[in-house]
Parts: sequence; C-alpha cells; structure tokens
Amino acid sequence: MFKLAKITNPYKKAAQAIAEAASRDNHNCLVGKIVKYDKAKHIADIQPLPEDLSGDKMGIINNVEVPFSVYWIDEMWDHMADYLTPICPRDGAGTMKITPPPKRLVPGTEVTMVVHDYCLDGYEVGKGYFGREEDPREHDLNDAIVVAINSEVS
Repeated sequence: MFKLAKITNPYKKAAQAIAEAASRDNHNCLVGKIVKYDKAKHIADIQPLPEDLSGDKMGIINNVEVPFSVYWIDEMWDHMADYLTPICPRDGAGTMKITPPPKRLVPGTEVTMVVHDYCLDGYEVGKGYFGREEDPREHDLNDAIVVAINSEVS
C-alpha cells in the first residue's frame, strides 16, 4: 500500500477564512443596552453588548424600532395608574396597595434585537408585501428591531 500525500489548497483556506470572518461579522440577533428611548415615537438608541472582531465596543445603533408587543406593558401601567390611585388612597387596614412594575424601556435596560434580512424602509405594518428594489441593503444594523426585554432597571 502506498500513502496519499495530504493536499493543501491555499485558495480553499483563504476562502474558508473569509467566510468565517464574514459569518462572525454578520449580525442576526444581538443583545444590547438601551441608551435612550423616545416614548412618543417608540424608537431607542441601543449599545450592543458583544464586542466587534477587534475587541472594541460596537457603535450605538440609533433609531431601533420598539414594536407594540414590547412597549405595551409600560403604556398600560401609565394609563392604569390614574385609576388605581383612588381605589386605595391610604395604606390602612383593609386596603390593598398595588405597586406597578418598574419601567422597562428606560436607559440601562438590556434587550434583544433582531436584524432583518432586508431593508425595512418600504415596510408598513399591515400593508402586506413590499418591494426590495428601492434599497438593496441586506443584513444591516439599520434594520434592527427590539423583540424582547432581558432585564429591567429597578
């Protein structure tokens, strides 16, 4: 029997290194911390918590959309506070004190963001399909939205 020599292909190694680097820098889902939140527009500026490939902090992602499914509890408690106060005006015998949860969408809160595959500039909720030809942007941090709250700031 004879032994086959191990063949090394420098192009294959280079292509594999490029693919690995691109994969590490392609963000689909990120954990971040809210830096600023606009309650009227439901958008947040978020500092991603993972470091970039060079070990530095990633830049703040501005104007990240916060959908209704995430912000509704904060707004619900804002509206209910007026109704709950008259029910139990004093802490006394036979009264029940209801304490609302801490605000969730405030600076310091950790959230999970998803980065959409395609540009969301032409998308409107409830309108159905939308064209992609206006902007060929793909996998861009500008198309991130908040999908979950991981921790609350007390």
